Amino acid sequence: MYQIQTIQVKNYKSIQEETIDFWANKNVFVWKNDTGKTNFLKAIRCWFNHKKIKKSDFLEKNKKIEITLYFRHKEKKYEIVLKSEIVNEKVITHINIPPEILKYYKKTQIVYISSDRKYKKKDKKSGYHTLINLILENKSQSNLENIYLDKINGLWNIAKLSASKNTTLLISLLELYLHTIKHAKNDWFKIFILDQPENFLHPHATKLIDNLLLKISSLQNTQIFYSTHSPDLVANFKKNIYELSDVIFVHRENNYSKAKKLQNPNKRYNKIMINLIFKNASIFFSDAVILVEWETERVALPNIYENWDWKNEKLHIKQDDDNFNLELKNINIIDVGWKWALSEWYSFSCEVFWKENVFAMIDKDPDYQEDKEMIIRTIKKVHRIDNVYESEFKNYNWIVLDGEFEAYYKKSVIQQFLTETIYERSEKFWDKKDPRKIQENIEILETRMKKLNDSSKISKEYAKLFKKYFNKYWKPTIAFNLSTYLSKNKWYKSWIIENFKFIIEKLEK
Repeated sequence: MYQIQTIQVKNYKSIQEETIDFWANKNVFVWKNDTGKTNFLKAIRCWFNHKKIKKSDFLEKNKKIEITLYFRHKEKKYEIVLKSEIVNEKVITHINIPPEILKYYKKTQIVYISSDRKYKKKDKKSGYHTLINLILENKSQSNLENIYLDKINGLWNIAKLSASKNTTLLISLLELYLHTIKHAKNDWFKIFILDQPENFLHPHATKLIDNLLLKISSLQNTQIFYSTHSPDLVANFKKNIYELSDVIFVHRENNYSKAKKLQNPNKRYNKIMINLIFKNASIFFSDAVILVEWETERVALPNIYENWDWKNEKLHIKQDDDNFNLELKNINIIDVGWKWALSEWYSFSCEVFWKENVFAMIDKDPDYQEDKEMIIRTIKKVHRIDNVYESEFKNYNWIVLDGEFEAYYKKSVIQQFLTETIYERSEKFWDKKDPRKIQENIEILETRMKKLNDSSKISKEYAKLFKKYFNKYWKPTIAFNLSTYLSKNKWYKSWIIENFKFIIEKLEK
């Protein structure tokens, strides 16, 4: 069994000094553009192709590049050190390999595919050629028909110079590799390094290549490293094969590339991991996150931010418009599905982001005392403090709404909104405009609105009203329409707007 367990990189490109542990066969680098994800991939590649190191690769020209890999082979650990320096304007590189694994090092096969998908047919060391050689080698061991060479030659002719066709070539080669590896007998270490595998792919093809990479990574003596901007290539988790702890976050700090991995002690984030498979995987590429309880808030919040006139709130928005577009700001709204899930999501998000870029929004329900205790425990644990008081919740970006989110709608506005809906639907869906039918619905609406005064769970009453006046009751649709209506007419209560202003003021600093 072969595996790279740890890499230490010093003075290479944008990397000042970083150490990353690898525990699985599939390791994924994520976050935004220009953070240095590709530099980490190239650092791994340098271990096998140190002749590629150039003067431009040195972060500081007067210091050495050092790349150290800790390598496991048959339960033994080995250290391989690469050092490179500039001497008399020439790059001199030395690599120290323990003699007992020298033959394995020489036989290690590495497939490196760049994000631009460029290849040179005559470059026998390119990732494409290496992959083709692996396929042909496996084919020769299997006594299969010599159709593979013909297929590969055909693929070369198809690819030509088109980057998108080169990606098609890559998918085809990976499929051929998986087919032929079943018959292979050699156990040499194989490393696949792909920069943004999703480039130039249709969404369906992205899922296809993800499936191929997962299958290849599960092969013995094989490791895969890739960077991506695709949620589909991050969140397709498989228990004991590829999990949250195999995602590496790369960000810029003081112009240096920094890498970190999530800690998942006692599998505490496993429920979040399952959630990420189906939704919310865009969190891996966001600048900030706002955690809310339900889908209603997730749909309504972006609308409120975009449609409210923040200029009149005396806020300086760093955009050409006077609104605050969450999507353009790369701020992700995540509905966690249940208020007690806010605790785990807050802890998880604070590990992914800087703590100041994580906000949690919760309703003040009748059982708020329990919620308050949950918030206090969460803040203490995440921020490692001994005491925190309710008056300090906002300091840690916990926003407690004074009642349910729906309770911030003015009652008179809800009635006006639904009254207008009745007239609109009478024009659109009733064959004959019947004044008596309209009046009957208006009277029913007024009766139902009176009941809101006695309702402790006001959102349930709203649900009954919306079911009555919409053909198909779908809460996100109602939230979208209603939040747009309320924002454009400036009918949200001031308390909720003050809370939203708080988020803008913190993020705009």
